[in-house]
Amino acid sequence: MLFKHKIFNSIWLMDHSYAMNYLPIISSYLKGSTINNVSSIKSDNVDTMNNVQFATRQAGLYNVSDYGGYSSPEEAPEESIAVISINGAITKHDQYCGPAGMLTKANLLHRCDVHPNIKGIIIKQETGGGEGSAMRIFNDAVLKCTKPVIGFIDDQSCSAGMGNLAACDMIVANNKLARVGSIGTYLTIADYTEHFAQQGIKLIEIYATASKDKNSEYYEALNGNVTPLREIADVYNEAFIEMIETQRGDKLKADRKEWGTGKVYFADKALELGLIDAIDSFDNVLNYFNT
Repeated sequence: MLFKHKIFNSIWLMDHSYAMNYLPIISSYLKGSTINNVSSIKSDNVDTMNNVQFATRQAGLYNVSDYGGYSSPEEAPEESIAVISINGAITKHDQYCGPAGMLTKANLLHRCDVHPNIKGIIIKQETGGGEGSAMRIFNDAVLKCTKPVIGFIDDQSCSAGMGNLAACDMIVANNKLARVGSIGTYLTIADYTEHFAQQGIKLIEIYATASKDKNSEYYEALNGNVTPLREIADVYNEAFIEMIETQRGDKLKADRKEWGTGKVYFADKALELGLIDAIDSFDNVLNYFNT
């Protein structure tokens, strides 16, 4: 599960509707409760998220079975294609009973890149976005790759998900109904004053004399002035948009005023804008390395 201090203390590049799906879990988590379907996840399911699938050449084509086994990069067969999966919320650290974080995924990507038996890498991703710092870690790992890397969008790649794939040599969506974009930034803060009051707890904060600006943006927002926090979001957002512009480069067919507003597109429109390079099946994408 997400680290508590990250939920309300981090910059999240995330599609809003996707983020709302996490609210029941986050609410229970903050209250110290458990969610049955979360606590029942088995550790062996988590292990598969920390390893890699491999596609191998068979009768002139590259194939990986729907239930193909997972292995470490060092176990790759000769002339194989590594398939790294990213699903769910993008986080920096591994989630307890959940997907691996981008520190782990970036490490896997580097190990695939340096292994002589691997000729190419596919990042197979389905996500509505996540933590900005996590995205930058994985994006930097893609930038450093010396082997061809294809980003494959499995129905959805929004916000930080687009940052994850921006440096790929090619980005492919699996069908025209895949949702792509949400390139934008927002912040959420929580006021616990009433909650603690109901628990009979009164918080008294004492600041050092010189710390007159500490937490000022937060309290300004609680008092209705969101401008200071918006300015922070603007800085992160500008860096995010510049990343897309720089790494997609001439592949972009439209100005940031169109695709950089946080809007989500269907894949055919994303293709028209240059946010992706093709719409194709996963099996076909595997064989891009066989040409």
